[in-house]
Amino acid sequence: MRLLLLIVSLASLTACSSTDIRRDPATDLNQFKRFYVETRINDNHATDAVIAAELRSLGFEATHGHLTMIPDDIDVLITYDARWTWDFRSYLINLEITAQHPRTLKLIATGNAHHPGITKKEPAKMVRAIFKKFFKQT
Repeated sequence: MRLLLLIVSLASLTACSSTDIRRDPATDLNQFKRFYVETRINDNHATDAVIAAELRSLGFEATHGHLTMIPDDIDVLITYDARWTWDFRSYLINLEITAQHPRTLKLIATGNAHHPGITKKEPAKMVRAIFKKFFKQT
């Protein structure tokens, strides 16, 4: 009985993480080379730098900064919404990343990674989970 109670208690503390994306089927993100990640003024966790670093690790050129500083030769504008929460420590609970054409702002893809619960998942792993589906990485 105690073992069952322990298992139920542990199960209630853990939570399932999920990653969902929506993508324009006519556009292959792998065709683009230069990405710009817009810095969010209210982000105190340097999520923009994490996203740009993950893009560079995938072989793309990526920089980050304020929208007013976007270079002219960018292929894709990346925006994001990071929701951090605090439960004895600060952690990322939800991350939404959007890829769009920088001039028309036409949506190319949007992805959401949700990691509820107090178990830690590094922001880079959440970004990687979204990009794995964006770029069809296996």
